[in-house]
Amino acid sequence: MSIAEEAKKFHADKRGNCAMAVAYGYARATGKSEAEAVAAAEMFRSFGGGKAPEGSCGALYAAKMMQPDHAESLEEFFKREAKGYTKCAEIRPNKIIPCNRCVELAGEALDFLK
Repeated sequence: MSIAEEAKKFHADKRGNCAMAVAYGYARATGKSEAEAVAAAEMFRSFGGGKAPEGSCGALYAAKMMQPDHAESLEEFFKREAKGYTKCAEIRPNKIIPCNRCVELAGEALDFLK
């Protein structure tokens, strides 16, 4: 399964927030066990719901933490689909894209790097 698919499923199954979902998806798609992926996700528990640094979308924040050397290109990829937005407080209340799409999009950005 791709990072995007793993992350979207984790989020849809309500196993955690958007940041956790991307961390989980990345871990699973890169060969980590279920337990390792859950542990990776737990590290991002406090970054959902607009609580990522600088108010960033948690999904995007997690993607950038998974591949810090590619943070700029990940953000550009994300912004194209999110109408130029990267902050949760801009995306959610204005219904730019749903949270599950943010998760999928951040996963797609990571998949693009593979």
